[in-house]
Amino acid sequence: MSHSATKVRRTVAVLALTVAAAALAGCGASASPSTGAAPNADRAAAAEGVSPDVNLEQCGKESRTVKHDLGTTTITGSPTKVVALEYSFVDALVAVGMSPVGVADDDQPERIIPALRDKVGEYKSVGLRATPNIQVITALKPDLIVADSGRHKAIYAQLSKIAPTIAYASLNGNYQQVLDSEMSTAIALNKCDQMKTRLSEHAKLMADLKAQAPADESRKALFVRASDKGFTGFPPKAYTPGVLAVVGIRSPLPDESGDASVSLTLETLVATKPDVMFIAPNDGPTLRDTWVKSPLWKEIPAVKNNATFDVNPNEWSRSRGLIASEVVAQEAVKLLYGK
Repeated sequence: MSHSATKVRRTVAVLALTVAAAALAGCGASASPSTGAAPNADRAAAAEGVSPDVNLEQCGKESRTVKHDLGTTTITGSPTKVVALEYSFVDALVAVGMSPVGVADDDQPERIIPALRDKVGEYKSVGLRATPNIQVITALKPDLIVADSGRHKAIYAQLSKIAPTIAYASLNGNYQQVLDSEMSTAIALNKCDQMKTRLSEHAKLMADLKAQAPADESRKALFVRASDKGFTGFPPKAYTPGVLAVVGIRSPLPDESGDASVSLTLETLVATKPDVMFIAPNDGPTLRDTWVKSPLWKEIPAVKNNATFDVNPNEWSRSRGLIASEVVAQEAVKLLYGK
């Protein structure tokens, strides 16, 4: 719990130094990591925003041992046929100029957000993210698989027999874990310099967006998913609130429980007193349709202030990637400040 909050604070602090980081990144990217000549300090500067436990010392080696949530995996050469079992891993590939040969897209290709779609190109669907099709993955003959360490833990051994497999938290990952997993994926892909450059660009963009918030901004913004049966809020340590925090938009939910999400009743929503609500609704009727008829709904500060905004669940919730986080941050700033 406090560890996640520390990570968010660390990320904010890092982004505050983004100009220096960008300058160092330019230098670091020009070094030749394959020679091993660039000192680790230079490599760390070239990947600002990434946690110290990401093993950057493997960058540029012909055979790289990549640390991930389910162990370590050795990858030789530069993989070209990659299967991504979550949208955030598609994001990681696009960030370094690559496309997957297979994606677990829930058989709904439209869930790949516009910021990625044109750059992904053609790929083979390998089925549902929760239960990808092993036979289809095998037939693609990948040389790397990127999996979710929670969802795919039970099939990790099977996946590893098909191709070298690395696994990171995506479904329940936070913003810091996204940055770390994208850099680690780049190490596996032998694309360290490209990702370092992209992370530097990301840090600069996020810092520029944060600068657009008023210095006295004190409103708290709640991100929720609305379905026909529930209204789910996400505490500060979750992915989307973490993205919003980096650009200066804080959550009203407490972070003591350690839960990845919180099921809200109308009464608890009123008690939470969000000044702003970003609502990502499922298709069709949602619980909100019932709640808006209640006098309690009108007691919520966000409703009183006309500060409730519907947002796209694919962009704000499902994608959870480096590029996706920029889409979220840019839209939030535009909605709140008109910029």
